[in-house]
Amino acid sequence: MNTEKDFSPLTPNIVRALNDKLYEKRKVAALEIEKLVREFVAQNNSTQIRHVIQILASEFALSQHPHSRKGGLIGLAACSIALGKDSGLYLKELIEPVLTCFNDSDSRLRYYACEALYNIVKVARGAVLPHFNVLFDGLSKLAADPDPNVKSGSELLDRLLKVRFHSGICSGHQPPGLPTRNP
Repeated sequence: MNTEKDFSPLTPNIVRALNDKLYEKRKVAALEIEKLVREFVAQNNSTQIRHVIQILASEFALSQHPHSRKGGLIGLAACSIALGKDSGLYLKELIEPVLTCFNDSDSRLRYYACEALYNIVKVARGAVLPHFNVLFDGLSKLAADPDPNVKSGSELLDRLLKVRFHSGICSGHQPPGLPTRNP
């Protein structure tokens, strides 16, 4: 990771902590990101919100360095938490890098990707329905994961997706690709 690169609005301390090998330091960075994004939400600054998400996705979650990828995942989940009900406006940008990490060779990283996506889906609620097909596709790959922790994480995510799907159907939302019934 290029430490000379400008990652603003992320501070150098946040960048350093996101790259740290210790989970506790990455968690502290995620809490700082959450505060930062909440400030941008309060200011209605969608440009800065998108910029933070883009940095976390391209420079961290999709990085060649495993600790950076883990930092990116927890950072993206923190963004979603900070966005709350507005996370639906940014779901594509939040979900895509997480789904990419489902294919990582490191089982811990796949587990962190499950955890990040769980938090994103939990906050986004019914807004995830338009993304159901890609979420289901990604989740189906993890259902047969050889690592028991990843498999367990994917099962929790699967249950949450079923709840969101059912809630969406009951409230009249139609996920893409699902045939409609004529009354």
